[in-house]
Amino acid sequence: MPNKTPEAGATIRLYSQSMNPFTEKVAAALALKGLSFERVISDDPDDIARWSPIARTLPVLEIDGRRKSESAEIIRWIDELNPLPSLVSPDPKTAENQRNLADWSDNSFAFYWNRWRTARYPQPGDEAPVDASILARIRDHVGRHFGRQPKTRADVRELEIIEELVSRMDDLENFLRDRPFYYADEPSIADIAVYSMLRVLRDGPIPHCPEAIEERPVLAAFLDRVEGRIKSVEASRREVGA
Repeated sequence: MPNKTPEAGATIRLYSQSMNPFTEKVAAALALKGLSFERVISDDPDDIARWSPIARTLPVLEIDGRRKSESAEIIRWIDELNPLPSLVSPDPKTAENQRNLADWSDNSFAFYWNRWRTARYPQPGDEAPVDASILARIRDHVGRHFGRQPKTRADVRELEIIEELVSRMDDLENFLRDRPFYYADEPSIADIAVYSMLRVLRDGPIPHCPEAIEERPVLAAFLDRVEGRIKSVEASRREVGA
């Protein structure tokens, strides 16, 4: 890697689809580092194959023509090139906790996102009556809470996944409690991983997730806190560049 770092004026491009939580994670890391970058967005499979010919997944980060894929690897790269502020605690135990939570958040989101997309595909028997015992459980645990009663088996599949997602939000609230960030007083890889997941759940297409976040003030305040920190760093960078 050349000695020239992003701080020295390297051209940085972040390639992504229009909606990708792992892109938001990389974007948050760049923003917290005070690095300006250009987003290049396309949902065309040909563009994705051209930008990421080996992994065939996005995001891809490009710095002065050199590219790296896979968000965890990208963030490690960013941290190596631009060490301050660090996205990992200097304390080994805290750093391990941060990495574990970041991995948990990434894996959980990918798991539920893929299940939700698959659940929406038509399947044989979707229009058959919903089993009464399943209907009662879903109605009591999810449908009633969200003001929605499942009418088809497809509805049941979707609401079961949303129920599990809401349980993961409860886990995240319990992990955070009254701390400003996960495991530290400054944002880390854990925070940007959780932030990117919650942001896509808040702004994305899965029903009822925005309401579930709003009903959990710890998570809603966490989202606002991370977004506020990002905006503050970006404003400082613009002032320095003015």
